[in-house]
Amino acid sequence: MMNKFLLLCVCLFSTSLQAWNCKYEKNIEQELDLTGSEVLIILAAAGDLDIAGTRDVSTATIRGRVCVSEEEWLAESRLVLQEGKRAEIVVELPEISDSWSLMGQTYAYIDLEIEVPEGVRLDVKDSSGDVEIAGVSAIQIKDSSGDILIEDSGGPVTLSDSSGDIVLRDIEGDITIESDSSGDIRGSDIEGSVLVSHDSSGDIRFSDVGGDFTVEKDSSGDITANRVGGNFSVFADGSGEIIATKVNGDIQTPNG
Repeated sequence: MMNKFLLLCVCLFSTSLQAWNCKYEKNIEQELDLTGSEVLIILAAAGDLDIAGTRDVSTATIRGRVCVSEEEWLAESRLVLQEGKRAEIVVELPEISDSWSLMGQTYAYIDLEIEVPEGVRLDVKDSSGDVEIAGVSAIQIKDSSGDILIEDSGGPVTLSDSSGDIVLRDIEGDITIESDSSGDIRGSDIEGSVLVSHDSSGDIRFSDVGGDFTVEKDSSGDITANRVGGNFSVFADGSGEIIATKVNGDIQTPNG
């Protein structure tokens, strides 16, 4: 009986928490002319980020949903746009303490959906929330927390991540993961090479890689290479299994 009561309390609390997550909201829709832009810099904040490449356009279309716990914060939550060779989309949110309690929650975030020209180079910095990017060219991303999905990209892709899973698929160019603190890394259908410079924890799995697959340093977690066109190398590994199947080139691991 007690277990059923606790379960009911958890369910009711979860439902209430979801209702609090957007007490006050507003929608944003803006456009940014990217004619002549060499790179689009996106400085996101709290909230999910979805970027999709589109053919035959020269503008970025940004649609957003602002959610805040205090009504006056709606006016302080906005996007700042900058045209030019280094175009920018910057999220501005009110400065608040990250606090939470049983009776309430303080928050401000913007979920963004951005359509961009498929050939524009992206430089993305995101603090929290999931990131999904599809149908674009070169990507550089730095993310603090949340899952990352990148697919159908011309590449190259360079990223660093503090926490959350990373999924990469259908990438034409090279992939460089400069650092990853926690979470699994999975990739498939990569035409170029894959380099993981430093991974702290979580499994690493890549399949159908056209070039080399290299892990310079991994602290913990399994490493799996399947169907690699070039060499497979692991230079330093703390713990976890190393599994290699159908590698066309040389295989190098710490244990030989």
